Amino acid sequence: MRASTRVNVTNRLFVTTFLVAFSSVALSSAIPCPAHTLDSDAPIAAVERKKQLEAEELRTVSTPSSRDT
Repeated sequence: MRASTRVNVTNRLFVTTFLVAFSSVALSSAIPCPAHTLDSDAPIAAVERKKQLEAEELRTVSTPSSRDT
């Protein structure tokens, strides 16, 4: 292989690698990952679920059971 051909192949390889790396970073910013949804990232859903469980516990504690009568 001639030296000029080797230089061209090497340059194209580096340019292609750079473009692929740059594109993968740019696309990950433009297209969000489906695993990182709003519900999974935000603790709001967990807080709401905890409030619901606490409310249910309060209801079960405050209602008289059949053994009390």
